[in-house]
Amino acid sequence: MPRPRQAASTAAEKREPTMKVILKQDVKNIGKKDEIHEVSDGYARNFLFPRGLAAVADATAVNMARSKEAAADFHEAENVAAAQKLADQIRGKTVTVQSKGCASGRWF
Repeated sequence: MPRPRQAASTAAEKREPTMKVILKQDVKNIGKKDEIHEVSDGYARNFLFPRGLAAVADATAVNMARSKEAAADFHEAENVAAAQKLADQIRGKTVTVQSKGCASGRWF
């Protein structure tokens, strides 16, 4: 008598365990430094952790990463404001540069 066929397993049943990690360096095809990503458990344990490329994203590490991101955003906003202020100061001004050239008027 033939054996009954088992139902085909779905992708949801074959999911690998995953874990959240915070990247310590840029990792190709994963993300950039200080980003939080979810990767497979084996990839994290066998590749990322031994090479020092990532750390487990526990509550403390996540809070630190978010505070670093907020500080970087703040400094970026300060730099943009300073550049805008400088642009406003030099807007509309004419700059004249004098230089020696050859007889045909070309510069070297």
